[in-house]
Amino acid sequence: MAPYHIRKYQDQDRETVIDIFTKGILYHVPASFFHLLKQPRSFLLLFGVSGAMFLGSGSCILSLLAFLGLLIILWWIVRYPYSDYVDHALHTDMRDIRKSYLSDKGSCFWVAELEGRVVGIVCARPVEEALGQKQLELLHLSVGQEHRGQGIAKSLTQTVLQFAQDQKYDNVVLNALNFNYAAQRVYESVGFWKTHEAYDSLKWKMIAIPFFFYEYTVPSSL
Repeated sequence: MAPYHIRKYQDQDRETVIDIFTKGILYHVPASFFHLLKQPRSFLLLFGVSGAMFLGSGSCILSLLAFLGLLIILWWIVRYPYSDYVDHALHTDMRDIRKSYLSDKGSCFWVAELEGRVVGIVCARPVEEALGQKQLELLHLSVGQEHRGQGIAKSLTQTVLQFAQDQKYDNVVLNALNFNYAAQRVYESVGFWKTHEAYDSLKWKMIAIPFFFYEYTVPSSL
């Protein structure tokens, strides 16, 4: 494997960074869809409505159309939280990455570069509502699909942890989808521990996907 290196974001990286970010978020939609289909309420909805349609009309075609229509609706419901997250980010912190992450020494945005191409991203910024502690939040960790499994995500995470120590943060926090086992392994391998599990908002609760919330205690640099 060719060596990669991690550096700070530059303006010419924007197009590739946004592509990696967007694809990284939407990558989870299919797995979330099948996760929702396994829920008892989804089973009852799909087979209850299509079964009622068959009993009411006696038509297998109408029953099948109802089943397929419900699948399409469920796919849209599952995809919405992810697309909404992307849209919100592109209109807030990811709209002007330099301003959001590189205009203050307490935050930063990094990319992993391999053979002249950006293949991974991560960023971090202070948690404003932290009480009594200086907290840093790790955000938007993503690696291009064809470059996963090469240790890039772990290196990006360790870069954030070193930054947190250099900037004298007390701890680093983040959250991860409860079925994103690859990310969880990365975080736990560098010292993060789970604090709790919760739904981030109502739209995530609707598709039965909670988040694991993680924390890392920054060792003293003294």
